[in-house]
This record gives sequence, structure tokens and C-alpha cells, in this order.
Amino acid sequence: MTLILLISFKSILLAQYSKTLDEIKLENYKINVVFYDPYKNLLEQNPSFEKLDSIKQMEIWDNYLLNNVIYDFQLIKKKDIIKHYVVRGNPTRTIEKLNLPRNNIYQLDIVNHNPEINYYRKPDYQKEINLTIDNLNFYGTLFENMEFIEEMIISGKRMIAYNFFGRYRLPIQFNSIQYSVLGNIADDLYGKIPDDMIAKDDNLYNNPFFDYQQCINEYHQIDRIEKIYIRRYNSDGTIQDEFPRIEITKDVKSHINDTSGIINVTSFPCFTSSDTAILKEETDSIKTYSVITKNNLPIDKYLEDITVTKNNNNQISRINATRLIHAYSINGNFTNRENIVIYFKRFDKCILPYLILTSKKEDVNFERPNSITELDYLFYRK
Repeated sequence: MTLILLISFKSILLAQYSKTLDEIKLENYKINVVFYDPYKNLLEQNPSFEKLDSIKQMEIWDNYLLNNVIYDFQLIKKKDIIKHYVVRGNPTRTIEKLNLPRNNIYQLDIVNHNPEINYYRKPDYQKEINLTIDNLNFYGTLFENMEFIEEMIISGKRMIAYNFFGRYRLPIQFNSIQYSVLGNIADDLYGKIPDDMIAKDDNLYNNPFFDYQQCINEYHQIDRIEKIYIRRYNSDGTIQDEFPRIEITKDVKSHINDTSGIINVTSFPCFTSSDTAILKEETDSIKTYSVITKNNLPIDKYLEDITVTKNNNNQISRINATRLIHAYSINGNFTNRENIVIYFKRFDKCILPYLILTSKKEDVNFERPNSITELDYLFYRK
């Protein structure tokens, strides 16, 4: 039985078509780039693929890209492989049929090397992943390194898009992939990978009590427009000065609970699956809950004493909290506290924040708000 299993595993490895595209030198390191031709590997798994109709081919091809490894950038020092930078599809994405430049569907896994692991299969190297990057700067659903695309280019049939597998598809140039991945390798070795490029764990923020968090996942992208008014008051309560500004946040989903900015956290507070809400008060029209967080570092950094109010439709109508403003001076670090209230209403299919007020701690009724933020959104459907 053991011998049969070994032979079967060896046959699987042999069936994986791969080729080394490049050998790159980076200071004291060498990087070997291995390409797993998705078309040839798909044919090994599904020999009847070429005989299927275009609709079925489209479904199978798209599913393959979203769930398989395409490139393995192997980091080598002296003669030993140290790490793998694995380019693979992101199974949570959707491949666009018409808007081809939306097809940024790839992730980069930074993985420790283990000689006993097959790096063509994510389930095999899953436990060795250090970090996953979710913001690679290339898009398309074909690759110029694919053998049949290379043959077309050599024969003079290079095109901007090719009609294969049920739809027009953009081929990705290897230079684009190499540039994006090498930049991340350099950041990993010599600097720091920006927080907004690190993939978020979708299950981490799956908390049904805060249903607005799940609603945004129904869209390809949501951009947020913030109209912010900073106010100062005279002693009699009249407005002395008002300083307006407009900010636009592209792709709100990629900035969820970004600890680098208080605006990102407080304008879309995002709670984890381990955070809990405890009922404090109930009337005929509303329910008020106290929120207890657990290892939610972004929220804990900027918010405390959080309460949530839900209406009789069980929809969040507002969130009240104390907002923490961290400051630094020559005398040391200190934290200021102010009140914040976040009001919600319906935008498209989602109940989302639309108005945010902040005030001094003694102004609990927000009679003289320090800031007023009006929120609007642009929705891009999947």
C-alpha cells in the first residue's frame, strides 16, 4: 500500500508541467522563477477540456486560475532555497467578463522552504505561509509564458486580447509580474511590506451582528467620499471658524481596520468574529448593546466604551464611543479622548455610515461638534 501511494504521489508530481523562466541575481541572493503553465497542467487534470463547449471551458479555466499556483519565485542563498514567493489565484475574487482590467485576481504567498513540500499545491504549503499579499500590480487571465501564447507571438500573432475559453482575455507580460513580485521581495528582505498590501482574513471579520461588514463583500469595489468640516467656536457657542476638506478613499475594503489611520477605523469600524455585543437596554423601538472586543488591535487603538444601537428592524442605526487621539511631544506620548457618534443609513444594498460627529468629552450631546464628516460611496458591482 505504501509503495502504491509513493508511486501515485510521484506520478502527480511528474504530471505538473513547469519550466524555469529566469535566474535573477539580487545582491547576495539568487531567484529562480518557476512557471507552472496553467493550460498544460489543466489538460493533465482534465484531458477532455479541449472537446468541451466554450461555456464549460470558461467555467473550468476561470476556476483553475482562481485556485492554483502559477509562478514560484524561489529565493536562494548560496545553494539553498530559503523562501518561496508563490503567485496564485485568489478564490474569493470573481473574473470579470466585460471589464477586463478589473481582473486583478492574484495573491502572493511568502512561504518558508521545506524540501518535503510540493509548492505547486497550496494545501501542501499552507502551514508554512508567513504572509499573503493581496495587491499585485498586474491583471489578466492569460500568460505570455504559456506555450501556446508564445507560439502565437513567435508566428506574428501578438494581440492585445485573445478570444479563448469563452471570452476575450488579456495576456499578462512576464515583465509586469516580475516587477511586482521583485518589489515585494525587496520589501520583505530589506524593508517592510505596507499594511494595505497584506491580505485580510475574510473569516476574521465575519461577525453577523455587524452585518454591514459582510454586505460590502457583495461588490467588486467601494470608494468612499468624505466631506470633513473642522470647527472652532466662540464662547457663546456660535461658529468662529470652519475648515472644510474632501478626502476620497479608494477601495474601502482594502483599508478595513488599517491601524495607520484613525479615519479608516472610525469611519468604518470593523469588528472581528471574537468580538461580542451584550444587550444593555431595550425599548419598543430600539436595542442598545455594549461591545466587548477581543484582540481587535485597530479598534482598541482608536475606540473604547463602544455602544451600538439597533432599530426595530434589527439594523444598526448608530455607534457611540470614545475616540482615542494619540499624540507625541518632547515630553513623551499622551492620549486625548473625545466623543464620537457614527450614524448609519442605507446606500444601495448596504446599511453604512453616513454621518460622523466628534465633540469634547463634556459635550455628550454633540451641541458643539469638533468635526462633522459626511460620507458617500461609489459602488462597483461584481
